Amino acid sequence: MATKRKGESTTDAQDELKGVASGVKDEIVEAADEAKARGVGQMAGVSRAVHSAADELGRELPQAAGYIHSVADRLESASSALSERSVEDLVSAFNNFARRQPAAAFAGSVIAGFAVSRFLKSSAPRSEDRQ
Repeated sequence: MATKRKGESTTDAQDELKGVASGVKDEIVEAADEAKARGVGQMAGVSRAVHSAADELGRELPQAAGYIHSVADRLESASSALSERSVEDLVSAFNNFARRQPAAAFAGSVIAGFAVSRFLKSSAPRSEDRQ
């Protein structure tokens, strides 16, 4: 029966830990990709709704409708740009932005956290006794 030296068992443990960490990272990236795809789909849906609203408003206020269509076009552009970039690219871009503009990154994170919490709260099933 061969005995392992302390250095060999440490290396084995490090290799095993790296394997576990890699698996966790892959799962996180996959979940982020799925969330990104859902977000892109929702942005596209919002863009279509904004275009429809602009069409309706165009009958009454054509100039305002033009501005609203412009906003919808920007949403479509953002949706396309988001769908074409990987999660790693998006994280890297955010990290670079945060280094250049830490206050803006913090404020954006707070706003995003608030929006996510509101979304989760509104999508949670309502209990029978809270009517």
